[in-house]
Amino acid sequence: MTALAAGARLGPYEIQSALGAGGMGEVYKARDSRLDRTVAIKVLAASWVDSPEMKQRFDREAQTIASLNHPNICVLHDVGRQDGVDFLVMEYLEGETLASRLEKGPLGLDEALKAAMAIADALDKAHRRGVVHRDLKPANVMLTASGPKLLDFGLAKWTVLPTPGSGSGSVLQTRTDLSSAGTVLGTLQYMSPEQLEGNEADARTDIFAFGALVYEMVTGKRAFEGRSRVLLISAIATSHPEPLSKLQPSASPALDHVVSTCLAKDPADRWQTARDLLAELRWAADAGAGDQGDLAAGSTGWLTRPGLIRIGLAAAALLVVGFTVPALFALQRQQEPGETRYRVPIQLSAQADGLNIAGVFQGVLFRPASFAVSPDGRSLAFVARGNTGDPFFLYVRPVGAVTPLRLAGTDDASQPFWSADSRSIGFVAGAKLRKVDAKGGPPQEVASVADFSGGTWNREGVIVFGTSQGLFRVPAEGGTPERVTTVEKSETGHLWPRFLPDGRRFLYTVLSGESSGRALMAGSLDSADKTRVMPAESNAGYADEGYLVFARGNAVYAQPFDLDALTVSGEPTRIADDVMYDSANGRSHYSLSENGVLAYFFSRNAQSVGGGSQSDMGEWQYSWVNRTGQPLRSVGPWGAYRGVDVSPGVSPETTRVAVHRHDPKGGDIWILEPRGSETNLTFDASRHNSMPIWSPDGKEIVYASQQKGKWGLYKTLSSGSGTEQLLYESDLLKAPMSWSPDGKRIVFWVQDPKTAGDLWVLELDGKKEPTTFVNSQYNETHAQISPDGKWIAFTSNLRDNRNEIYVMPFPAGTGRWRVSEAGGDWPRWKGDSREIFFHAIGNFATPSVGVAGAFAGPLFSATVSAAGGVFEPGEPRQILGFPALNLAHTGGDYHNYAVSPDGERFLVPQYVQSAGGAGGQLGADLLSGLTVAVNWASSIER
Repeated sequence: MTALAAGARLGPYEIQSALGAGGMGEVYKARDSRLDRTVAIKVLAASWVDSPEMKQRFDREAQTIASLNHPNICVLHDVGRQDGVDFLVMEYLEGETLASRLEKGPLGLDEALKAAMAIADALDKAHRRGVVHRDLKPANVMLTASGPKLLDFGLAKWTVLPTPGSGSGSVLQTRTDLSSAGTVLGTLQYMSPEQLEGNEADARTDIFAFGALVYEMVTGKRAFEGRSRVLLISAIATSHPEPLSKLQPSASPALDHVVSTCLAKDPADRWQTARDLLAELRWAADAGAGDQGDLAAGSTGWLTRPGLIRIGLAAAALLVVGFTVPALFALQRQQEPGETRYRVPIQLSAQADGLNIAGVFQGVLFRPASFAVSPDGRSLAFVARGNTGDPFFLYVRPVGAVTPLRLAGTDDASQPFWSADSRSIGFVAGAKLRKVDAKGGPPQEVASVADFSGGTWNREGVIVFGTSQGLFRVPAEGGTPERVTTVEKSETGHLWPRFLPDGRRFLYTVLSGESSGRALMAGSLDSADKTRVMPAESNAGYADEGYLVFARGNAVYAQPFDLDALTVSGEPTRIADDVMYDSANGRSHYSLSENGVLAYFFSRNAQSVGGGSQSDMGEWQYSWVNRTGQPLRSVGPWGAYRGVDVSPGVSPETTRVAVHRHDPKGGDIWILEPRGSETNLTFDASRHNSMPIWSPDGKEIVYASQQKGKWGLYKTLSSGSGTEQLLYESDLLKAPMSWSPDGKRIVFWVQDPKTAGDLWVLELDGKKEPTTFVNSQYNETHAQISPDGKWIAFTSNLRDNRNEIYVMPFPAGTGRWRVSEAGGDWPRWKGDSREIFFHAIGNFATPSVGVAGAFAGPLFSATVSAAGGVFEPGEPRQILGFPALNLAHTGGDYHNYAVSPDGERFLVPQYVQSAGGAGGQLGADLLSGLTVAVNWASSIER
């Protein structure tokens, strides 16, 4: 086929002149004789007429354009074939291509923004129809009087979208994608890194090309340059273009951020959809509409420092989860902008696997207590999981990203914290402290940790973390933790450390059995000296604005702080209300960046309740369930429970339940009767009466209590008619674990700063002092004597610092047998002593005071047998999917669940709707969402 001459006809269309030619087609101006209108006709290039593949691609372009109806996409009027010539009839556009316009220099900023928004809108339409353009470039954009038009879908990839009711929200396999694997399609200058590698393209590929397009429109320069094809490919794959604002001073930092996010090398770091990109462009246009005179060229950083012009944080919704919101940008101004706050509701998920504390956003279940803002304020790390039964993973959501990035290899992660340079994240999983690059990669083990409550990471690569035994330090590159501080008498933990700006000094929270003994302290890596900053009950941090940030109950405060003297001055100012708070471990659920971005999880009904608030998952109702997980009946009212034991009984219908229930002062022991009534057994919550256990005959109860500064074991009648009797007391925190079937002995847990947790035995005849039963450098806890009185099961982390279930002869004998195979906690016996139940391990190996709330995994069972003093455990198998909630507890250790003697029923804590409501799901008002406060310091009167 030769070029069409003027006057030639293709059906009703008369050729007038040639308009141009490309690699696949030739375009002509023509007149539609039927409608007397000017049209553009595209015919397959002569060199491709005999190519079936190009013919199919040409036909596909017609189908693609026909499926799109948008004011910024060129309209297809007709298709035809005549004398072996295939042609497309499209609207005739008067104007010039963007490529021709850019030969004259960059567009004006307003013109560029308007064109960019129109093109983004067109891309959104195409992507929603399953069309990826794959060849977005200035030559394929026509500038017309009515706005830009997107042209040439010849290389487009058409995907099949899920049909309604298909149950899938993802794009399915490619249809009519004529490129084979590894083929590079498109124009090199605007190709994404994944295109250059021959990988499959998706909508984010167009977004990369769009970023290059906008960059060129604003600056007049191409985003990537290279004197050869090889050098150009290298530039696209590895280099970053200069900031827009450096080449075009009138470009706002907001627009700079939008474009740089488009040009991210990793598709996961780009805007994930064109719709989100369009929203950001609109916001950037609004942000740039104000006075730009005070903007410093190239100033796009977020950090503020004393002595510099204050960098205000522009209005945006940093770190919100599950919704597309504008990102925060730093706009350097002489006059500080006002405070901005954003709230994003997070829907609580009621899951079939039981105790699933998570908010739902974008298909993952968010754990409210595990999130951290990066020091530069640009990213949020948080813990979530995809589906019920899946492990929790660490996710990162950079500012402006729509889809969070899941970090592979971070199974069962908890307590994330950032490195000082905001490039890496520390976390705990499987009794190990680990670290991972914020952009992904294999996690690396840093150290074994049996106890962990908050970490902080300085610029010299030193990590300091909190435990119930004191603070420890370890190199981020890995090593053995070394002690930094030691708990003193009456102290129960040094938690939540936070480095100060110099990276040598740090703040930390001291927990104490006496609420008045809690304090915020300052320490140093360079000496053993410590400074009491102020009485405090929560984690604290320093913002560069010159404020100490801390919590009191469910409110967060800021108070002027002298970094040199380590003293506060003036009065504290309340900067956040309704913040989730766990009074047992001093953990307020907020996170603070160095430059003062404050993110916190809020609850409209937040109320501090002893070791937990309603808002931090402290409200439960105990329920009996069978071995299939089916609920049988609820027991007692809703409440904040930490510790349960059941009286001897044949069935749940006749069993009485003893519980420790918190109130704002501490906690008391209650008896929940089978018919629904409840009875107070203790009456002074400030004594932290906790962890009740029943006598074998059901007539008495032993519990722990702190009185006159000492922790003791006390006994009283279960009827409530007697007076309490002190059995044993000392300075060390302790909790009863099990009463021997013959009624002669009690096994109890003791927290010793020198040896972690130990198991002791108290003879009830009163003739002997308590003796240690298991005393080692490891943590032994959750002991349960077998119903036949011959064995004792307990948890210990002696194997690779991971909790496992062990059995030993009782009250004497030799030998130790491991029952669990891949971690375990909270053993319980069946009434015939032939079966042991336990939970798989979760986020923490040592559930002790000072450790933040966590989960243990599903419930397992192992049959056991014994003969001649030899114990033989069977292979564990999962029987129930519900996890156990392991919240930090002022009264030390506790039992989370109980088992009926026949081993067929389990008493487990379940969510409740509200006060007086039915069990099953925590009310929506209890977990309400995430709030981000920006530039909050501007509202504080100095």
